Amino acid sequence: MVKQSTETKTETEDQNVHNLNIDADETTEEQTSSMPSSCEIDAIIRKRVYAAIGVGFVPVPLVDLAALTAVQLELIHALSQAYGVEFKKERVKSILSSLGGGVLSVAAAPLFASLFKSLPVIGTTTGAATLSIIGGASTYAMGKVFDRHFRKGGNLMNFDMQDAKVYFKTKLEEGKGVVAKMRSGKKDDADQATPEAEATA
Repeated sequence: MVKQSTETKTETEDQNVHNLNIDADETTEEQTSSMPSSCEIDAIIRKRVYAAIGVGFVPVPLVDLAALTAVQLELIHALSQAYGVEFKKERVKSILSSLGGGVLSVAAAPLFASLFKSLPVIGTTTGAATLSIIGGASTYAMGKVFDRHFRKGGNLMNFDMQDAKVYFKTKLEEGKGVVAKMRSGKKDDADQATPEAEATA
């Protein structure tokens, strides 16, 4: 009778272990399925890059900069939702400011391009072209920075600014080429990059 009780106990323990393994597998599958695909993220970023390019053609100086900031905030909000990360507007504004401010040319170029629009005819044309390129490229870079951070399991409170600034500079240069192709109607090569390449960048 003692032997039968021991066997029953062993079977129960084995069943519990089996159930735990199933639960663990289901949790892993849920986490994997909740992770957005690279195609979904590319679509989110691309949509806002187009918006940022369009903002460059807003004829009123400084209003265009405010609109560009709004586009980038909306981009990070969309990425936060895709990854299930809590969105904190003031925290994101601080990060965007630090990233853009960390690259002097990036911080200054949109401002000068915006103010350049106040000059008659040529100023408007040149300013719009410059702001659309810089605005689109910086939006692309911001999207890639946050995508990489969220994909690694990060959130807005553990954002590594130093690492992000280095990656942002790299993606900014890539973004200029992407924007140029988008403006000419060509499909950019950046969309062909694999998630593995992004993860190791």
